[in-house]
Amino acid sequence: MKKIKTYGKVEGEEPVEEASRAREITQEIMNFGVSQYQIAKIIFLLSLELEDRNIITDVSEAIKPLLEKNSRNNSNIILT
Repeated sequence: MKKIKTYGKVEGEEPVEEASRAREITQEIMNFGVSQYQIAKIIFLLSLELEDRNIITDVSEAIKPLLEKNSRNNSNIILT
């Protein structure tokens, strides 16, 4: 049987590798034992790093109620 040599990446391989790496990063964050508030805060902070302004707005507006709810419950805590 003839062996096929491939050089470089197959079409569609890069998004799969990036998704896999994102999952590894997520697992590493979860290994820290983060709270629900911390997860929401990380999502919010990461959304600010996006390039598409519309997506930044959509994600940050979706997560703000969770952050505000928690800050009302812990009004004596200073958040940075």
